[in-house]
Amino acid sequence: MIKFCMKTFIMISLSLFFALILFVVLGSERDEHDTFKIKGNSFIEGLKILHEEGGDAVWTLTARKADLRESDNMADLSDVTVVVPKNGFRLYADKGVYDLTNKKFTTQSEIKAVSKDYKITTSLIDYEASSGKIKTEEMIKVDGKRFKVEGKGMTVDSERKVRILKDVKATFYK
Repeated sequence: MIKFCMKTFIMISLSLFFALILFVVLGSERDEHDTFKIKGNSFIEGLKILHEEGGDAVWTLTARKADLRESDNMADLSDVTVVVPKNGFRLYADKGVYDLTNKKFTTQSEIKAVSKDYKITTSLIDYEASSGKIKTEEMIKVDGKRFKVEGKGMTVDSERKVRILKDVKATFYK
């Protein structure tokens, strides 16, 4: 009878121990999937970030290479293209930085942005993906089919209103 009780006690103890181990292992795996962790000098080749709202692609950012920084959760991007399918807008830059936490994109080289109706050239922009706001304090040039606008600084708010901030020169063609 004592042997039976000992065997039962050992079996129950082992079962509880293995259940505890299983719970700890499965619980730690779930935590790893919830957050994006960067270790050491990591990089991604062929990065593509897709921002969707209501199942439709709002914009897509692609980069040839993304060097991930462990210290501040940022990615240094090379050969960057941002496409906004709704209005056929494409932005090109040699270098940029994407903040993985705040979902904010900043170019670090001259950019060219083209649409079917206009072309924009400037040396730096900040793009906040969550709100859709765009900002630069650098010289900007907008060439359209029937106009040309130059100035210093630009903001685009969430309602897509564009403002050139200073030293605005505008030329309109017939």
